[in-house]
Amino acid sequence: MAEETGIKKWAPLIVLAMALFIVVLDTTIINVSLRAVINDLHSSLKSIQWVITGYSLMLAAFTITGGRLGDIFGRKKMFLLGAIVFAVGSLFASRSHSATHLFVSVSLVEGAGAALMLPATASLLVSTYRGKDRAIAFGVYGAIAGAAATIGPILGGWLTTNYSWRWNYLINPIVVLILLAGSFLVKEAQERSPHRPDFLSILLSALGLGGVVYGIIESSTYGWVRAKQDYDIFNQLFHLGGISISVFAIIFGLVFVALFLLRQAMLEDAGKTPLVSTELLRNKQFMAGTTVLAVAVLGQFGLIFTFPVFLQGLLGKDAFHSGIATLPLSLGILVASPLSGVLAGKRNVPQKYLIQLGLVLSIVGSALLYFEVSPTATTFSFIPGLLCFGFGFGLVISQLANLTLSAVSVQMAGEASGVNNTFRQIGTSLGQALIGALLITALTSQLTHDISASKILPPALKSQVSGLVAANAESLGTDSAQPAHQLPKPITAEIVRIKNDAIVKGVRTGFLGTGVALGTAFLLSFTLPFRAQQHAYETKTE
Repeated sequence: MAEETGIKKWAPLIVLAMALFIVVLDTTIINVSLRAVINDLHSSLKSIQWVITGYSLMLAAFTITGGRLGDIFGRKKMFLLGAIVFAVGSLFASRSHSATHLFVSVSLVEGAGAALMLPATASLLVSTYRGKDRAIAFGVYGAIAGAAATIGPILGGWLTTNYSWRWNYLINPIVVLILLAGSFLVKEAQERSPHRPDFLSILLSALGLGGVVYGIIESSTYGWVRAKQDYDIFNQLFHLGGISISVFAIIFGLVFVALFLLRQAMLEDAGKTPLVSTELLRNKQFMAGTTVLAVAVLGQFGLIFTFPVFLQGLLGKDAFHSGIATLPLSLGILVASPLSGVLAGKRNVPQKYLIQLGLVLSIVGSALLYFEVSPTATTFSFIPGLLCFGFGFGLVISQLANLTLSAVSVQMAGEASGVNNTFRQIGTSLGQALIGALLITALTSQLTHDISASKILPPALKSQVSGLVAANAESLGTDSAQPAHQLPKPITAEIVRIKNDAIVKGVRTGFLGTGVALGTAFLLSFTLPFRAQQHAYETKTE
């Protein structure tokens, strides 16, 4: 049979990449629309933040299960089912009348659809393309994954400013209809597994990942070890011996992660099929790739969280202009990712070197961003750093998926894709939670120091200034409250200086955290093989 060429050859990639785009897009599309959502739903910033985080948590907890179900019932079937569930969740989200309604629609329903759809996209690519074609396909796939996260704020800001934040979710069903119409272009993978998923494993993995991520997220409110305040749940306060709930949540999560791994080993010893095979966990190339991916994505989403704090908290940008300011980052990813796919198709350009070069460029970009942060900076000041970061990250994200998934056979593609995407979502959640916590801690520390040391502010005004400035900075500008009017000009100027210095300190710390994460990913990248194992795959499948 003659080899397919042109649009017929690459049409499946277009459909699968479009599905990936809307799944990843929803991790960031609402970030710059917080003020509009809070005002419309009469809610709080923390409630809406949990909507965003809950979506990533759902993906982190159930993507492995989604991949496993694809192995059992068919990857294309799970892809289509996930797309329909995703569209239903999006429609419900667009009609939300409360933060709880939005949380259920986005985090639970839409997140469940994404958890079915996401692993199917990558595993269908693995079964559709070979050799150089697969390197190019994953280059495009990586470009979409990386760019969607940064296009989200641009698109979300434009829709919110010109129409409504609800259109951030209404566009998803439209895209899903296109996916369903084009799904005939995607062929079902022939491999199947007759084994049913172990539901105890699903529960253990969900509790484990959920506990760890919850603990890290709540650290910004309750502290890492010593509690900043009593733990508040359902309006009930618990002292917990002065220890932060984060400690208990993380320990809880790690215990269940350990139980999950023990359960997998026990199932294999009993001759049953685990949710994640220990063979996959022992695969050094696969685990090296997924670990580098998680840490690199942590850095990317740390940057995506940090930059709007400066844009809205100090520069006073609205949703649309905050999104536009991230455009150089998106352009860098969009240019570099397909280019890396072409270069990786040539045997003299190992994927490992492309990944390492990309990490170095992203670290340099983080450094440029760090040194540009000042009260006098403008959005144009950040263009070189964003371009450098984006170009480097485009090299990284496109080839990591290819290098990682090529380490497994096509029979394990769905399971491996699920684990790989779980690591990506863990990195997404931790990037927003961990670097966000570092930013807020540095901001409040600088704020406390400057207010205490100020010789201009009257002592009676210091506590009021502290509360108002902290609320404004930490909510990305959604709190516009200001100290009382008729203040003398020297005091007003001092308030502005303290606020700006605190934001600068916090944002610099966030960019520093991003750089450290990418530096860690660079060190871990030395464990990667030089090239994807294409021959091993083709030997097993042809």
